[in-house]
Amino acid sequence: MRKVLFIQLATVLSMAAGVCAVTASHAGEQARNSITVIYNHEGEAAEELVKRGGFSAFVRLGDRSLVFDAGGEASVIFENLHSLGLGDTQIEALVISHNHWDHVFGLPGVMNRSPNYPPVYVAASAADGIKQQYPRAEVIAVDGPKKIAPEVWLTGPLEIEFMGAPLSEQALVLEHADGLHVIVGCSHPGIVAIVRRVQEMFPETPIAFVGGGFHLRSTGEQEIQRIASELEELGVRKIGPSHCTGGPAVEIFRDRWGKNFVSFDLGDTHRF
Repeated sequence: MRKVLFIQLATVLSMAAGVCAVTASHAGEQARNSITVIYNHEGEAAEELVKRGGFSAFVRLGDRSLVFDAGGEASVIFENLHSLGLGDTQIEALVISHNHWDHVFGLPGVMNRSPNYPPVYVAASAADGIKQQYPRAEVIAVDGPKKIAPEVWLTGPLEIEFMGAPLSEQALVLEHADGLHVIVGCSHPGIVAIVRRVQEMFPETPIAFVGGGFHLRSTGEQEIQRIASELEELGVRKIGPSHCTGGPAVEIFRDRWGKNFVSFDLGDTHRF
């Protein structure tokens, strides 16, 4: 396994003077195994958190941490990390789900403000473009399922045509004793297709959680119900739709999963 580079965000976050202190409601956010949404425009965010369109999640697995997607503004990521009490954290890696502005525009800010540069894992088809845009980043092209750290995997890119152009998107998979925890960016290839890829990678392991953007804002109710049924058949135990899922779809998932529905909006933390 290649040696992973670390960055120390404490110095960067010292620039965020004037940001509100950590509130009691966020005091427990630093659970050893957790996923916290740090960039999003959905949900009833606490006053000290900044809402923006896009997505980013902070992942802690034991004593290791990484960031999934970079949102659209690095300054917002840093400010929200600080407000959530996650500022003094070492980050092993950045994972980019796909090369759309609201998931990747924050990347140069993260690179420019960091004394060291964590590896950035992107779909192979987008790697050259990312390297050209952010030459200081250590870009690692991913062309298939890949283990990037103990208990941390990428699905590898799933391909689709989106708005007349080819698009590659990957998801993050965390192994845990209770099953697999999956984070998705926008699910342009389809949330069912992504979960099927995860099941192919780990045919004997249950899927404990799937959260992130499901890209169902323009999808009719009948189709959303079908998708929900397929995810149930695939054994998804807990679900946390967010970002580009759309309000009506979120409510359908909430009704279908009941107590196993997980709020996964800005400032929310899924612990496992």
